[in-house]
Amino acid sequence: MTTANERNFDGPFKDLLTDLADLIDWLQKEHDKSYVKAGDNKVYAFGGDGYVVVLDESVWNGVIELITPAGTGSIKPGENGKIDLTSSVEGEKAQKELLREAIAGIRKYYENRYWSTPATAS
Repeated sequence: MTTANERNFDGPFKDLLTDLADLIDWLQKEHDKSYVKAGDNKVYAFGGDGYVVVLDESVWNGVIELITPAGTGSIKPGENGKIDLTSSVEGEKAQKELLREAIAGIRKYYENRYWSTPATAS
């Protein structure tokens, strides 16, 4: 899997994509996960309380879907090799807010759970 440290983001969403990559890395390390098979890929979903991130095992080389109460976003590599964001909201400011809200909502959900997932052998 590609980690945040292996991916160099640029453009107007650089800082937020780095924050999202850090969140995904944290979720994968700290929260046990199970997957659903979708074709040949393993697909993972994290979140709750209306905030969800869905990704496959290739992470940044595949599609990452974000769901929030305010809208949805899709992040994937473009033909130029750079990460592209499309969303149900229009305008850079609204897209940044969607990303910010998704990251904060998912992190809050996992940080505030009353239980934690026990560590399992990998």
